[in-house]
Amino acid sequence: MKIVHVQSVLPQEDVIALKEKAGESSIKEAISKAVYHYLNCNNEVI
Repeated sequence: MKIVHVQSVLPQEDVIALKEKAGESSIKEAISKAVYHYLNCNNEVI
């Protein structure tokens, strides 16, 4: 698996909410958890 660095600008309120919902204390882990959840979610069509 090739690893790439990804960077984005998000509102601080969204980052705080994502950390709380993901149950993570770091932004990196919260975003990683959210991305993997989104990619593995079979209930919605893009």
